Amino acid sequence: MKILCMLPAAEGVYPKEAEERRMTLMRSYSNAATQVDAAYMPDVSGFVPWGGGEQRGGEAGGWGGDASARAAEFSAQLAARAEQDGYDAFCPFGGLDIGVKEARARVKIPVVGQTEACYLFCGLLGQKFANVVYMPGAEAPRHREAEAAGVGDQLVGVFAIGIPNSEYPQRRGDLLREFVRCANEAKAAGAALIGRVAMSICPTEYSAKELTEASGMPVLDALACQIAMAEWWHRTQLPTSLLRLPR
Repeated sequence: MKILCMLPAAEGVYPKEAEERRMTLMRSYSNAATQVDAAYMPDVSGFVPWGGGEQRGGEAGGWGGDASARAAEFSAQLAARAEQDGYDAFCPFGGLDIGVKEARARVKIPVVGQTEACYLFCGLLGQKFANVVYMPGAEAPRHREAEAAGVGDQLVGVFAIGIPNSEYPQRRGDLLREFVRCANEAKAAGAALIGRVAMSICPTEYSAKELTEASGMPVLDALACQIAMAEWWHRTQLPTSLLRLPR
């Protein structure tokens, strides 16, 4: 099967090195049975997923309002183009699940978000879990997402690294140390695993395996969950109307 992943920004919005790393990362999830391609958002939405931490309920760069609506529309447009080009599924990169709802209203192929996939995997595992985010201020939106996915009772807390994602490449040691701190706090709060991690932390800077080994807690890879769910949804041939948020 073929999956098209979308960077949550038009070409040139991210710094070049950050952009290339994310495009390469998405393609690296290809395997013998699944080809994963990567594309840019079709146009500039006003959302800048780079630096500044989490604001107004989003991941970075002032997510919300007109920028949110434009990004969702561009995502849905690319999903429609992907379906026309013969792709079997569409997967927007990033924890905001940009345009998933809008795209599902236009296409018949599976459209899967990373946060949605992570939460559904947490529900399957049936363990208490925690979220790790960039900056403080995202607690309420993350809890609402978990409630919408039907796993609100399993989410024990949202823990912030406290470093903007634009600083991660230069501060990887600080990032790992702060992640371990967050994991220890999550464990003390009753979490058995880290179920949703902001994408610039995992898998962009560190793999789930590396974070699991460093923290001593199982860590889910949201991109792996997303690709696996898109594969499953395509291969079962179930109607995509069964996969919906809110539940």
